[in-house]
Amino acid sequence: MTGVESVIKIAKSEVGYLEKRSADALDSKTINAGDANYTKYARDVYPSLQGQPWCDMFVDWCFVQAFGKTTAKQLLCGGFSAYTPTSSQYYKNRGQYHKSNPQRGDQIFFRNSQRICHTGLVVGVSGGRVYTIEGNTNGGSGEVARHQYPVGYYEIYGYFT
Repeated sequence: MTGVESVIKIAKSEVGYLEKRSADALDSKTINAGDANYTKYARDVYPSLQGQPWCDMFVDWCFVQAFGKTTAKQLLCGGFSAYTPTSSQYYKNRGQYHKSNPQRGDQIFFRNSQRICHTGLVVGVSGGRVYTIEGNTNGGSGEVARHQYPVGYYEIYGYFT
């Protein structure tokens, strides 16, 4: 199994995970569901950021599970960050950013009217659509979920390899 396939397999296994209302039952997909941004992803990679938005933590966690911290950090262009503008800048600094032609295993970043604000993992591309798995989605109680968008969707900032 390739590295990309390992990361995608890990992300797929997390679909349905719900954020927690407290630090209890972080390893359960559904027990203690709430809207306080407590997750195993923060606990394992960013313990000091428990209770903060966690979409970027989820992607980093998948890479750490697949490759270990040292290699994951290298693959994520030399840095971990739970802040999406910083994570995207790591890729841009290494020239690994593109606006089109997404590939399986790319990290996808989304923007709002002010900044880069969300991220996920590309798990497929077909028929002009990009398929993702993203953490901290679906409003209310955040979850790990599958999504799909047109490749040129206006909120997509870019794809990072």
